[in-house]
Amino acid sequence: MKNNFFLFCSFVVLSASASEDQIVVNLITTNDLHGQIVGQKAWFMNPEYPPDILDGSALYSYIQKLRQDVSSTNEDVLLLEGGNFFQGHPFGLADSGRTMIEWMNHIKYDALVPGGYDFIGGASNLLKLNELADFPFLISNLKKRKNFDNIKPYTIIPKSGVQVGIIGIVPKKLDEVVLEQNRLGFTFQSEIETLDYWVPKMKKNGADIIIVLTSLGVPWDREEVYKEFLDSVRVKSKSQENINNALELGYFSEGVDLIVSGGVSKGYPTPWYDPHSHVYIFQNYGGGTEFGHIQLHFDEKSHHFIGYESVVDGRVGQTLLADDFTYDTHMSKWIQSHLDWSLKKVYGPPKWKIPYEISTQCEKTSNLIHTNPTLNVNKQDEIEIITWNTEFFPAHPDSTVPVLASVIDGMDADMIAFQEIRFTGFFSSLMSRLPNYDFIVSQQSSFMDQAIIYKKDMFTLVNQSEIFAEDDYNFAGRPPLRGDFQYRCGEEVLNFSVINLHMKCCDSGLKRRQKAALMLHKYLDEEMESGYKNFIVLGDWNDDLKDKDSEHCFHPFFDDNRFYFINQELVYDRSKASYPKEPYISFLDHILVSKHMIPRSKINRAETLFIEDYLGGFSIYEKYISDHRPVMLGFVPFD
Repeated sequence: MKNNFFLFCSFVVLSASASEDQIVVNLITTNDLHGQIVGQKAWFMNPEYPPDILDGSALYSYIQKLRQDVSSTNEDVLLLEGGNFFQGHPFGLADSGRTMIEWMNHIKYDALVPGGYDFIGGASNLLKLNELADFPFLISNLKKRKNFDNIKPYTIIPKSGVQVGIIGIVPKKLDEVVLEQNRLGFTFQSEIETLDYWVPKMKKNGADIIIVLTSLGVPWDREEVYKEFLDSVRVKSKSQENINNALELGYFSEGVDLIVSGGVSKGYPTPWYDPHSHVYIFQNYGGGTEFGHIQLHFDEKSHHFIGYESVVDGRVGQTLLADDFTYDTHMSKWIQSHLDWSLKKVYGPPKWKIPYEISTQCEKTSNLIHTNPTLNVNKQDEIEIITWNTEFFPAHPDSTVPVLASVIDGMDADMIAFQEIRFTGFFSSLMSRLPNYDFIVSQQSSFMDQAIIYKKDMFTLVNQSEIFAEDDYNFAGRPPLRGDFQYRCGEEVLNFSVINLHMKCCDSGLKRRQKAALMLHKYLDEEMESGYKNFIVLGDWNDDLKDKDSEHCFHPFFDDNRFYFINQELVYDRSKASYPKEPYISFLDHILVSKHMIPRSKINRAETLFIEDYLGGFSIYEKYISDHRPVMLGFVPFD
């Protein structure tokens, strides 16, 4: 049982060292590691002169020393992970999380709750990772538990005689953020009903404290979000609530003492206290930059939880800066060796197929159901590729998918590159309505995925990768998505690569866009120097080609005559702006091509597509699809 007075006043009451009649458990927490346990620069602290953040051996060293220090006392160590532990960096994704589990076994984690991104390899991969782990994966709100016997709802771990109960909660709305193919077999019950069912059982089975691990996430602007939630909860019953974040879960978490959350890579130096349930909610910054460390205090006789104490300067989190921490030599070498292997695996050259292994498909047939000239862009003897920022997809939760599917079906274009996929689960619904297309989608973005859809009887996908996934700060956590494709017509084969990017938004991101463009140009230069030259780079660049010299990121490509923007002439016609909203009318969406692949003589069309004319006006288009218009390239693949 918990004493709410002590919890509320914990910073004051427990500011001094624990007395001899108390038991102390050192709670160490991580969340949203995203496979990033290699050394990195703290660009977010100082973009010009970033300090160094040590690799995962620093956390290993810190915990090893802490365990040694407390081994002869009445203290103990509890290590928990709040989800999204392997996706997001080649180190974690190259072997679908196996190396990350090996590192977590070395560091001796006690429990983990999967986050939405941990389902990226599907049910079978998650189960294999659970088998490899020396600690439990906890999901209490699984509907069909008999299919996942090895995943526990909760665990109770003795720490210095205290029975620490830990329960895992996965968001019920996982279907909104995870592709259908990756969540097959997983369905989830209400978070509130789950806690109401399991927490009493845990207490009956001896738990002295209840800690919830969840990947629901503590949102940005938590005070504002919580206030809005309180306004809504006053007009609803508990059974009507759909939980959107860890703060909302905390409000209904009667009987729970602490919530450790992942799901949002935003850290808070102090926990959130809920005055309704008296729960404290903790969340660190992600990406391997930070970990949390607090001391949980228990009465020695009763084992009642009586409060917590921060360890460093009243803060929960600690950043793994090189000036403050030391690394473990052996573990650091182990991490580096696995990093070298993962980078080679992820960024290996495409394995192009030989011509007879590829189906020929160049006799295109237009979709005769749609004859509206505003919509249908399909033409014989050319390839049409479109870039399209579908703002916060889906813009409308119920209508965007069917409306957008109808538009795509009507256009009948050969390939479309999308940006700003906010809820990737809805993308599965979109593709289920487009049987003529296959797709690839980001696997390493922090948020706002990119996707490329393509006619599956026309193109052969050779490889998918995300460049700069190990160094994506200047790309705003959205590494460019590269798809390598082959197109065959008769005996002729075109090998080409499409790079889909979404640059950092707004004036505050100009320096990052400029650095990102330099990185991208260097990458393409090295590829072309090696002999491969067929590139199309498209997306939302968040700069206008006609901006002043000091206000855009295009200089590396303007200064290189191997490239040109196919829409350069369009940008001076305001009526064709890809972002047509006053007062910021501009052309932000561009298609860059290599002259080697598409000399100007091969371009049939460079157009802004006015989808709003088909839907009945821009206000309707914006409501259901986007505030950006798509931009199209139509080119002749062979002479």
